[in-house]
Amino acid sequence: MCFSVGIPALEEYARNPSCAWPVRLENLFNEALFGNKSVVKVSNIAGGGASSEIGKIVLDYQLFPEGVKKESPHVVIWAHAPNDAGQPDRDRTFYEHLPGFVHAARNLDKCNDDLPMVVILEDFYGSGTYESVNQISGYLSELSSWYRLTSVNHANVIKHERANLDIPYTVSHILGSDYHIHSGMGSHAGAAWTMFFNFLSAFTDSCTAESLGLDIPVSSIPLKFMGPYDTSGSYDTISPTWRRNKDEAREYCSRQPLLNKTTEPCTYAFMANSMSGVNSVKGLRAVMKGVLTSSDGWEASGNPVKQPRIGWYASKEGAKFSLEIVVSSDTKFLTIMSMKSYGPKFVDTMLEINVQINRKDTGQHATSSHQITGYHETKTSIHVPHKVELPGGGAQVGDVILLDAILKRGAYFKINGIAFCAY
Repeated sequence: MCFSVGIPALEEYARNPSCAWPVRLENLFNEALFGNKSVVKVSNIAGGGASSEIGKIVLDYQLFPEGVKKESPHVVIWAHAPNDAGQPDRDRTFYEHLPGFVHAARNLDKCNDDLPMVVILEDFYGSGTYESVNQISGYLSELSSWYRLTSVNHANVIKHERANLDIPYTVSHILGSDYHIHSGMGSHAGAAWTMFFNFLSAFTDSCTAESLGLDIPVSSIPLKFMGPYDTSGSYDTISPTWRRNKDEAREYCSRQPLLNKTTEPCTYAFMANSMSGVNSVKGLRAVMKGVLTSSDGWEASGNPVKQPRIGWYASKEGAKFSLEIVVSSDTKFLTIMSMKSYGPKFVDTMLEINVQINRKDTGQHATSSHQITGYHETKTSIHVPHKVELPGGGAQVGDVILLDAILKRGAYFKINGIAFCAY
């Protein structure tokens, strides 16, 4: 089988998002298996600096392009290893946030026992100690075994090659970039090929077994009914949890035709990423236009691919903005996705958020206040969700939510997303 997937010049990568591995993987499937017909669609719904915790929010709140919303995906590929590796609490990241991502992905089609399939892509090959790199591999192997996930380790393809380079931080032909967390064009091409090979291998193994009349062992309980990864649990405690999950899901799905499928989880939500439609200054302005009542020192800024990326930025101390949200579905939580970084302009920054709910029926109101900091010592920039309960038990249809934000300390801050949702 011979076909080509073009590799553009390195400088093109900086301005051409189609060089990223999800687009390359889509091209590989369609060119190799379907004669260039558009059969497989791979949607990149991740964003720069996104962790498993952010990924779970994207899945829970369905912050997808319209095409993905209309039909649940058949496969969800997790690829948060580089940013998860930079989290200060790795145990919490890999034993709480990543399992949360897996459950959120499997519940995109809650009444389908088999789909979507969840696949782990390990593409973290640095930076840090080699012990750190292998520790991430250990976490992912452990969780893949527990959740019976397909796990693809692209890091093993390249990390020894990278270690063989004589000069630190030089450009490697296999990566197309220097040795940092963010992989280069060569690594994107390699990740696409590695994923494609492993999918193809799984397809052929399954088809071969079927053609030979071999029984393929399957779990007696659908995988999506598994409970959280409980390292202290035993069969005595785990088995009842799984059976209870199955019974609850079966009961829910038996009522599914009677449920209102059009109910959205959020009354208002956006996150800046390449596929949500909020990946340009124009797109971000458009999504905020209907709710932004005032702004001083904040603006939509950034680039789709190169740094700094699209976001809602404060540029002076005391910068403030206000939102007014007319509630269209019962809303219990506010989530702010903001950047944490180690650079000098992030040191000692603090954003204050004040929320007020005006009741439609009584005219009464409830208030709350929250603080978000922008600095951490980890040598990378990541987006972190800050999820809080709305005051007074939340807002009901017809209520009005007022949000006032002011940068109390520092002269720089970035918000990557805002969501008012039911859960």
